[in-house]
Amino acid sequence: MSAKYTRARPGKGEVKALAVDVDGTLADDSRRVNLDAVAALRKVQDSGVPVMLASGNVLPIAYALSNYLGLTGPIIAENGGIVCYKQKIWVLGDPGGPLKAYEHLRTRMDAERLFTDKWRETEVGLKREVSLEKVKEILKDWNVEVETTGWAVHIMQKGMDKLVGIRKACELLGISVKEIAAIGDSDNDEMMIRECGWGIAVGNAFDGTKRAASFIAERPDGGGVLEGLHWLRLE
Repeated sequence: MSAKYTRARPGKGEVKALAVDVDGTLADDSRRVNLDAVAALRKVQDSGVPVMLASGNVLPIAYALSNYLGLTGPIIAENGGIVCYKQKIWVLGDPGGPLKAYEHLRTRMDAERLFTDKWRETEVGLKREVSLEKVKEILKDWNVEVETTGWAVHIMQKGMDKLVGIRKACELLGISVKEIAAIGDSDNDEMMIRECGWGIAVGNAFDGTKRAASFIAERPDGGGVLEGLHWLRLE
């Protein structure tokens, strides 16, 4: 499949900030971060365009990764449930509903939580071996969102997604959502890719994410990030 685009390519300087997913986007199936993509993102950052990580992972991990990659934009963790910027934290998600839903789920099936859930504050993360369809069926009458990243199954407050975190990040940066470009691969990236000014789906992205994208890269994960940066004129 060759790369393709469905929305107008931005002009030089139009993109005011960039949001990038981690697992399956910046990192491959072995969770190895693509160093060429990291080098390119640092150039974007150095050019004056803030780069933010938008992850389903917990804040301690996303915060550490962002800092060691040399990024300075807001950090969106727990699928939009938490935003951190300049060492200040905004908790946007409510864990009450997800925790009650999880307790109900445990009465119906084995559903082991992620090791990192000891640091998770606004949602419940289940190991990826858990059946997504079974979880959705059991919790269909509960007021929660259930999504997969390919790495975990997330039970979230209804209406919570990365776009919620993106909106907060825009407020902090003083820009519009339509001035942000987003790059991702999974269900939990679909909304931000659809609603941001420009959305990039890497080559290994889920079908729904590809349908939401402005541009679909040919290469997977980090290679797709590089293609996306070229299309966005951020090289």
